[in-house]
Amino acid sequence: MARKPAMTPKATLSQYSLSNGEEALTFMAELSGLEVFALTKEIESGLSGTYVKNVYSLGDSQVLRFGRPGGEDVCIVASPRHGVWVSRKVAERAETTGFTTRLRQELVRERFATARQLNRDRIFDLTFGDGEGAKHLIIEAMSPGNIIVTDSRSRILAAQSEVRAPGRRLVRGGAYSAPAQRRKSPAAATAGDVSDAVGREKTAGGAVGRGFSLPKKYVAEVLSRLRVEESSSSSVLRGREDEVASTLRSLVREAEGSAHPCVCETPGGEDIFVVIPHSFNVRRRSESVSELCDEFLLEVATSEVRTTETQEDTRARQLEATVSKLRAQHEGLVAEAAKLRGLAARARGVPTVSEARAYMDLAGLKGGREVASQESAASAIYDRAKDLESKADDAEKTADALSKKTAGGRRPKSKATKELRRTKQEWYEKFRWFTTSSGKLAVGGRDAESNSVLVKRHLEGEDTVYHADLFGSPFFVLKGGRAQTDEECAEVAQATVAFSSAWKTGLGAADAYWVSPDQVSTSAPSGEFLARGSFVIRGRKNFIPHNLVEVAVGVGPDGKVLSGPESAIRRMAAAYVVMRPQKEKSSETAKRVKKDLESLAGGDEGAHLSLDEVLRMLPSGGGKVLRKYTASASPTTSRNA
Repeated sequence: MARKPAMTPKATLSQYSLSNGEEALTFMAELSGLEVFALTKEIESGLSGTYVKNVYSLGDSQVLRFGRPGGEDVCIVASPRHGVWVSRKVAERAETTGFTTRLRQELVRERFATARQLNRDRIFDLTFGDGEGAKHLIIEAMSPGNIIVTDSRSRILAAQSEVRAPGRRLVRGGAYSAPAQRRKSPAAATAGDVSDAVGREKTAGGAVGRGFSLPKKYVAEVLSRLRVEESSSSSVLRGREDEVASTLRSLVREAEGSAHPCVCETPGGEDIFVVIPHSFNVRRRSESVSELCDEFLLEVATSEVRTTETQEDTRARQLEATVSKLRAQHEGLVAEAAKLRGLAARARGVPTVSEARAYMDLAGLKGGREVASQESAASAIYDRAKDLESKADDAEKTADALSKKTAGGRRPKSKATKELRRTKQEWYEKFRWFTTSSGKLAVGGRDAESNSVLVKRHLEGEDTVYHADLFGSPFFVLKGGRAQTDEECAEVAQATVAFSSAWKTGLGAADAYWVSPDQVSTSAPSGEFLARGSFVIRGRKNFIPHNLVEVAVGVGPDGKVLSGPESAIRRMAAAYVVMRPQKEKSSETAKRVKKDLESLAGGDEGAHLSLDEVLRMLPSGGGKVLRKYTASASPTTSRNA
């Protein structure tokens, strides 16, 4: 008896219309294990050398923003419904879920290591850090979908959806295990596997589709290469088991060897492929699968975002509706009372009582008390008008009271999204830099690699080169330094020692020296080894002794965080703090400096500084704030000095 066909999970399919000229097209987004393999390679390449800066919510999906020292930020979308890809179109989200907060706790500041695919299935495994401290972000992009964080021993630290099923258990503190595979992998297909599938299924399409882990689009491609119709009896594959298995393995090798991302027209609509199919028309090709996911899947993921109304929002909305009704009621009663006063005035002025009673009827007092005169008729109408005015006053007072409650009780909603800032950097912003009090540009290395890049690529004949007289110092280059002043020498020398190992070791002062470009050599003496980022200095060194190990950190007019010697930063920043070394975590120092700068800058450019940017501009190691300065105030001594 043939086995009942497995249903395709709806969560893996995203269907919507696209506009292409006058032709309406339907896009069926069903990423397979072949696309997942290609995406992991793109993710690993795109995130190389980055660290997690922040995490945002996008409905069930998560947007991870990565920073790259000296480079542009990179974002990925991690969707438990659709997959994971490098995105250039996603917008930063303002809303946050509890799971997003948990991801931030586990992953922010963690350095990206690798990306791989688990079991050739639709499961992404992104590794952060290494050794015992490594963490894994696992995204299962198949129904029902899930996002899990584990430690290096596969212990679950966080799960978007906990699972407590007889066959699988995913709970915090438990061990992670990938979902059981119900179908054979096409990468390891054998003639025996094909024979088993043919024996179970009635059609050729069923034998390949339900026998092996392939979506319908690739089932059609395999059968097209075999020149077999999907609806044909499975018996047509008998005697060709080796050929079928070979075709399956060949398709996987082709996809994994050299992906060719493209969008093809299939009977169900357009779909993403990573091979050039024989059976479908290619509508367009792309440089990456991520680009296609950005074009098609991002719109779906964004449209799935649902705003959950809180009890507070519900109550405020109901109060606002009540206030609106009371305001309308007040206006109606006031208008009706004014009309009645007009009728009362007319009733008083008519010649007969019967005419006055007619005005009472118009006022809605028909069948009311008998009146003996025009005056009494007018009085009755006036009483009615006063009653309505009293009710109008009550409605207005109630509306005012409720309006105060809605104004005080409802929190202002933040903007849902904002575009990511992708500002173009000047070449020197990848390094440490400042402009001297005389306006010259001083640029320093951050590490051995940037030291090497700075000296080899950006050092010119009219510059001067600075180095601290100790091991573990950056090279600083003063552009146009041939004409440097004594004040500029002192400033660049101080910056050189402040960003050297003198800071970490807690020295109060250190010596530095400067040389000409022709004294700096990239060649080691014969028989000696020169480490990366190191250079040989030949000839006389010009020493600047006893430079204070001190640095100023401030906020520039454009909101950028700046650092350097105080005399230079004073010209560049409206608010800054001056620091010296102190044994403390760099992150704690950065938090305190961020808070001080935001306070000093008030509601202007420093109101919302990036902690990552502040940390990036500090010397390596903790520090204490000595003085604080704003343009409108004299320097003050910090209590932690």
